[in-house]
Amino acid sequence: MKCRACPNKYPEPDITDGTAYFVCSSCGDVHEVENYRVYTPEERIEIFENKYGVKLPSEYIKYAGTDESWVVKLPPRNTDSTKYYFGEGFYEIGSFSGIYPDEYRSIFDSAELVKEWKLPKKLVLIDGDGHTWMALDYRGSDIEPKVIVIESDESNYLVVANNFNEFVQSLLPYESVYDMNGNVIYNG
Repeated sequence: MKCRACPNKYPEPDITDGTAYFVCSSCGDVHEVENYRVYTPEERIEIFENKYGVKLPSEYIKYAGTDESWVVKLPPRNTDSTKYYFGEGFYEIGSFSGIYPDEYRSIFDSAELVKEWKLPKKLVLIDGDGHTWMALDYRGSDIEPKVIVIESDESNYLVVANNFNEFVQSLLPYESVYDMNGNVIYNG
């Protein structure tokens, strides 16, 4: 859970009689949550799906919240903005958004971020920084989303994969695309 007073994350709470006590080790903020319950990842996904009316890909749970560095090769850039934002032809994934509503970088933040960055509705943001995002695109289907990268200036996007399984198959380890200095070494 994100601290309410600083940008850090609370450590695991102490739970007494159903009340969780979160104490930030950085700033000392204390946050009490009565009737606290720990949900399984499957329960969190069900809560998300019910709230947003879409079906998350079952494979997403394996990647949610991970910090492994992945890269995906992009299709040809066809507009000035996609050439500008995705010019190298690759998109680096720093970490996949988590599935817990109170954690930093959660899929539960998607609706708010879509509104803030004026992106099309029905996107679930799985990685990004404001100007560029990787998203599950539910505009064509509530059950099997495409995976896209999108820039926030003009909302131009590129389809990375027609579904999440295809996307997973296209993931490349960071080291196979970039050298230690950040230069492209990919030959595929």
